[in-house]
Parts: sequence; C-alpha cells; structure tokens
Amino acid sequence: MRLGDRIRYLRKTEKKMKLNEFHVKLIRIFGNSAISYKSLIRIEKNQRDGHLKSLHQIACGLDMDVKELLSGTEQQLPQEKAVLTDIVRKKTRPGRFSYNDKAGIEIVSSNKASFISMELVLEPGGSTKLEENAEGSEILLIVTKGKIIADIHNEVHSLWVGDSIYFKSHLPHHFENREKKPAKGLIIQTPKSF
Repeated sequence: MRLGDRIRYLRKTEKKMKLNEFHVKLIRIFGNSAISYKSLIRIEKNQRDGHLKSLHQIACGLDMDVKELLSGTEQQLPQEKAVLTDIVRKKTRPGRFSYNDKAGIEIVSSNKASFISMELVLEPGGSTKLEENAEGSEILLIVTKGKIIADIHNEVHSLWVGDSIYFKSHLPHHFENREKKPAKGLIIQTPKSF
C-alpha cells in the first residue's frame, strides 16, 4: 500500500474525519508550524513524500508514531541528519491547544523527540475534558505550580508542587484546578499522540 492511501484510509476509516477537519486538528496541536492543507492533499494523493516533520504531525493527528504510520507501506522512514540536541524556545513552541478559556496545554518538546511533553495550564476553576488515549500509551504528570486534581479512572488524586503521577493513559482521565490560584504541570506522554 502506498503511504498516501494508508493515511487517507486511517483518516477516513479510523478517525472518521474529512481532510479539512483533520487539518484543523493538526493546527490545534502544532499551531503555525502545522503542515499546510495543500501539502496534506499532495501527500494523500501520493504526489509527494512527506518529510519527517510532516509525517510526525500526521502520525500525531492519527494517534500513532511515524513507524506505525509507515507500517505496511512501501515508504521508508526518511533519513534526516543526526541531531544530538534540539532546543525549543518558549516563543517558538510547536503547538497549543485550549480545552476552554481556563484550561490549555502547550507542546514544549521538539518534534524530533520520541515522546511528547506539554505544559498544562489551569486557571482557577479550570478543567480539561475527559480523555482516553490509545491502548499502550502512558503519561507522567509533574506539578510545577499550585495544586492539580488528577481524576484517573474515577480515582481522585490531589497533587502539589513537586508531586508526580504516572498512569496508563488509555484509562479515562482529566485534570482540574479547584484552588483560587493558577496551577501548572508538565505532562510527558509516550508514544506521541494527541
């Protein structure tokens, strides 16, 4: 199977999304650095091979990693120059997502990392939506400011600055701030999915 055909199949069959809906999802995750709509069309029509950055974004949008995306296709993992370090500056973070006006996350890890890390920001009264990630995914949350309530599969945990919680993220989960001051946390998730 050709890569574009696999992407189109997964998007339509697994995610049940139109191409423009899928592109909006990528913009929510990666912001201004998201792959262009025209590039998505060309990749799905097998008119061009995606660069590793583009394939990473598409894989994240499909809740899988690049190797899984390429599995069963004739496409090989693009060879990129070996990079030992990759700095992500605060003003050039690769993506933002808002759950609502009191809760949001910002991607803080490099697109080249084998995991995704995000800064969770919860204003007073803020709460994320209930989520369940793909089977086999894991999350580590480290509280960096304030107090965060972590509800993992209906088990409620109160976490303060310096506390952390690890869990299998296919379990239903959400985070909230019941305090009168903002709270923040660092989320590290593997494999990359959003």
